[in-house]
Amino acid sequence: MRTSKEQINATVKAFGDAMHAARNYTNPDLTPEGLDKERERLAERARSTYAKEVDGHRSSLYLDRDRSAFDKYRPKLDWNKPADVAKAQSKWTAVQGKLDAGLSIGQVIESADATTLVAINEFYPDYAEAAHAGALTRGQQYEAPDVSHVHRAVDDRAADIGGHTDRSALQTSRQAAGLHAYADVTLAHLDKAVAGQVNGVSDLHAAISAQQAEAEAMTGGSALIANHDPNTADAGQEAAAVSE
Repeated sequence: MRTSKEQINATVKAFGDAMHAARNYTNPDLTPEGLDKERERLAERARSTYAKEVDGHRSSLYLDRDRSAFDKYRPKLDWNKPADVAKAQSKWTAVQGKLDAGLSIGQVIESADATTLVAINEFYPDYAEAAHAGALTRGQQYEAPDVSHVHRAVDDRAADIGGHTDRSALQTSRQAAGLHAYADVTLAHLDKAVAGQVNGVSDLHAAISAQQAEAEAMTGGSALIANHDPNTADAGQEAAAVSE
């Protein structure tokens, strides 16, 4: 059985309602001590019930294949095909020339053909790492640049080239990524609540964090690079960014 954001939210609400009912349970026939015990029994029953629901959501998410819907359309290089490797290397040489001339990787991707997209996915990460490492000054700690937005932009361009089927697959995978990101944050918070752990994070804060994670997974968050200069101190970070 598949799960959805609405179903996860319903579990969160139902658990909160059950815990509220348990804490506010009243029975005039019980002593104060007996009332406390009954409230705790009801709370434990709610925790047990909704711990199983959390596990159920996680199982459904584990079996979800929508995140991989675009995998077969994603530009990738088969190193077992020498002719394809040669074409990709030739395209990458052309891409490097454009980058070194001042174009941004985003600008290159906007007009790239399918083979160029393969080359960018394959060779750009090393290029960005080299540019970033070369711009470091003495004493600076190296951190690999984030090129996820480049891969995302390559996917966008590949889907545009591919047509309706490719675009539909990409949308499916992005929506699934958003659901998984939302679920990761929400279920982690619910896990702690079910376990009776007070971690100082309010339900509202967890909900906002989940929405932010969902948006980031679905749309990314980087802006278009106006230009590219591997000789500047920020070249590595600029090289890792690209417009949506």
